Amino acid sequence: MNKIIIIGGGLTGLSCAFKLIQMEIEPSNITIYEARQEIGSPTRSPGIAKKSKNIDLLIDKIKLQPLTLLNLNHNLFSFRREWLEKSISIYLTKLGCNIKLKTKITEKEIIQFFDNENNKTIIINCAGNKKKSSGFPGDYTDFINTKKKIINYNFPKTVRWYGYLFTSSNEFKIEEKYISINKKDGLNETWICEEEVKNNINFKTIEFIKSNFPPKSELILANNTIDRGFSLTNKAMK
Repeated sequence: MNKIIIIGGGLTGLSCAFKLIQMEIEPSNITIYEARQEIGSPTRSPGIAKKSKNIDLLIDKIKLQPLTLLNLNHNLFSFRREWLEKSISIYLTKLGCNIKLKTKITEKEIIQFFDNENNKTIIINCAGNKKKSSGFPGDYTDFINTKKKIINYNFPKTVRWYGYLFTSSNEFKIEEKYISINKKDGLNETWICEEEVKNNINFKTIEFIKSNFPPKSELILANNTIDRGFSLTNKAMK
């Protein structure tokens, strides 16, 4: 079987590896390259997901670590995203999947893979479309010139979103530019599109995140990230 390299150990890359194994790819043939020093941390995406077939499959197969704090409310899962990612990485590693932390695959390496006629390595880009920032030393710009040679996802236009973790509960609400949900640990997670964000947030904030996502709240949820990992797997295996 061909070797498979996954660029990015976030939820997309982990979901991609999970799907490959579900398709009976030998785990030892899968290597995930992650530029951060730790799977799951830091995070800059919602710990909220719409209940769906793919996330149900994922949750059913892996053993969730207790700190994941998965909860279902209004047909939405809430969880600590970093611990969902850690749970998946533990599952993959125990099966024999290779995860290389603090390691970025370079364009030189990608070119060597494709120049070697005997090398049938498949490279799947799960790095997303966000640029480098504090705690995130790698991104898609590390291999921008070889992007057409690897399996990629076509991202829609994105806008700035702001995420908040509050110590007090808030009204459950999901609108086109706003989502707020109370979590199992008693905290509240709220995401507001840049177009709607208010200058003064009247809650006690213990975490603040700036990130880029599509302009509708339903498209920023983690189920879309899992779907993307699955779809990249299907594309790679055609």
